[in-house]
Amino acid sequence: MRTTCVDFARNTRGNVAMIFALISVPLLLVGAFAIDSSRHLSSNQQLQAAIDAASLAGARALEDATKTDSEIEAIAQGAYKANLLGRHGDVTCLDSTVTVNRATGTVMVQASCKTPTLLGAGLTREDMDSVSQSTARANLTKLDLALMLDVSGSMDGQKLTDLKAAAKQTASTLITPTSGDRVRISFVSYAAAVNAGVYGNEAQGNPANDDSDGDGLDKVCVSERVGTAAWTDDEPQLGKYVGDEAGSCPDSSLLPLTYDLTAFDTAIDSLTAGGMTAGHLGVAWSWYLVAPDWDDVWPTASAPLSYTEPHSVKAVVLMTDGQFNMSYDPGMGDSNTQAKKMCGKMRDAGVRIYAVAFQAPTSAKNTLKNCTGDDSRFFDAGNGTELLAAYDAIASQLSQLTLVN
Repeated sequence: MRTTCVDFARNTRGNVAMIFALISVPLLLVGAFAIDSSRHLSSNQQLQAAIDAASLAGARALEDATKTDSEIEAIAQGAYKANLLGRHGDVTCLDSTVTVNRATGTVMVQASCKTPTLLGAGLTREDMDSVSQSTARANLTKLDLALMLDVSGSMDGQKLTDLKAAAKQTASTLITPTSGDRVRISFVSYAAAVNAGVYGNEAQGNPANDDSDGDGLDKVCVSERVGTAAWTDDEPQLGKYVGDEAGSCPDSSLLPLTYDLTAFDTAIDSLTAGGMTAGHLGVAWSWYLVAPDWDDVWPTASAPLSYTEPHSVKAVVLMTDGQFNMSYDPGMGDSNTQAKKMCGKMRDAGVRIYAVAFQAPTSAKNTLKNCTGDDSRFFDAGNGTELLAAYDAIASQLSQLTLVN
């Protein structure tokens, strides 16, 4: 009997089974947890990728001014669902929640998924939740652009026809149905002076005389500013009004900032040529058209953006076919000198300056190059085809600026 008990005690052949029985449940749990964790991590990654794609798709749609919030939400939802097609078959995901915020230019997408566990609620949680969100900002950069158009006597004929075509093509390239009111273009035509039209009297301190006959066509010829406001974009007020030119200026006036292509084209078609070249006045008024301090002069819809407006660009395109050869106050310097001073101050304010010389002499080219401060923004056109190409290149550069932050 003693021998039998001893032999039994020494017999270890069943220990492995006992030990296995004891540790099998923990091993099973650990293995299941490892697999569940891997599946959960994969679900998290797939969900994040799907909502990232959805928010980006929504932000791109928000850049299209013709899209409604509902259409943007549908586009984002579609991108979300398409990017979840590769998930594990037993993973369930709710529809995403899409929030379009036009004030901030953002689209936020939130969503959740459930990944069932291998062992279920008997030994572990029934499923593992994945919750995430993603926000993308649309590239809604705003553009205020002013074109300075030479309509002096040397521009008469085919050259003026070419300039009109170039100006209208620039506008149609930049203003599209998708840009909405984010892109606005203006122009000032100049010759021996600038015709400031219905806006000239207020700029001269005579607001009561604005559009005296109500036809919107009053002709007000203006000259340079003097005193502390010379070569600045200061608001016109006592001691800072623009000068009066009682002589000649173009019949065509200027056009404040607009996103209305029809209005722009109609105003361009009205341009006529004649007179000398007071280029510095063209420079000055192209600046005034995009200058925030002049917002009270222009219609409300044409009020320039602040220099500190987030995600905005201000630019002017100067153009001449001849030397700046007309100025009014000898104490202010000649037209070239005044133009260069204003260009420098305009650049300091943050305005991008482009320039196009159209069959112009070397002296005029040098003035325009000096104004841009960057030779890559200067274009030399020898004929109508090259003029069109120059404006196309500028429009292309400005288009890229409106698509980046």
